[in-house]
Amino acid sequence: MPKVLVCDPIAQDGLAMLKKAGFTVEENPNLTTDQLEKRIVEFDAVIVRGRTKITSAVLNAGVKLKAVARSGVGLDNIDLETAKKKSIQVISTPAAPTTSVTELAIALMLAVLRKISFADRAMKEGRWAKAELIGSELKSQTVGVVGAAGRIGLEVARIVVEGFGAKAIGYDVIDVTEKARQLGFRAVGQLSELLSESDIVSVHVPYLPSTHHLIDQKAISSMKKGSILINTSRGDIVDGQSLLAALKSGNLGGAGLDVFHKEPPVDDWEKELVRLPNVVCTSHVGAQTVETQRLESTIVAEELIRTFRGK
Repeated sequence: MPKVLVCDPIAQDGLAMLKKAGFTVEENPNLTTDQLEKRIVEFDAVIVRGRTKITSAVLNAGVKLKAVARSGVGLDNIDLETAKKKSIQVISTPAAPTTSVTELAIALMLAVLRKISFADRAMKEGRWAKAELIGSELKSQTVGVVGAAGRIGLEVARIVVEGFGAKAIGYDVIDVTEKARQLGFRAVGQLSELLSESDIVSVHVPYLPSTHHLIDQKAISSMKKGSILINTSRGDIVDGQSLLAALKSGNLGGAGLDVFHKEPPVDDWEKELVRLPNVVCTSHVGAQTVETQRLESTIVAEELIRTFRGK
């Protein structure tokens, strides 16, 4: 039966399914890329999350490799071109974190609007900062969803409209007009239109060469003065240094960030960004819920079983 190497920690539910189906499973979450290149020759499939890089060298060394499974959404840590050339199937779980990432995006909106992190920090320091904590209600905002055709973008738009009574604007390179009509938000054909009209801009697009710095200095400067940027997608979709400048100047009112240029941040400008009082940060935890981890794990297992059984 196939041998599967698990390079990053995933929920045991899926691994139990693989073992029950007769797969040999080895968990080794501390392998370096060099070590992986040496070990991959032994395996028919490999499971990763975001840490492990499946490079061209790794794929070429995997002479038995038939499948690479990403427990998660983004595939930017896998050399897709080489995988395609070698007819190695790439599996991912794009539907699994829809609820968890959506809820985090909404939570970041509320945290910035109500200054929750600032209030919590003040309380822990023994300060009663009530006079400094005038916030805004999500219901009064217009939320712009960049990537409104995707699962997460659509769910963010649905919840802010149906759950909070806010207005929503959606933009995507895919026509989202019909979905917008069904869910009660307005679709626009230009990103610039969304940016200029939104009080909150929430980013939900995959990281691709075409989306690198999609929200660049020009885009940030076109946003409404005092507006808020939420990014739970990938750090380099936003030009972080331009975001820092806009927040420091007061052109933007705040940001909620779950993703960064480097993770964890090491550059001075990004460290400064996360320390700003009007920025709420989490450490790339969009999919870090018990429910999502279990679902990702079981979907990966189901897809690998299907792949090797030819069904």
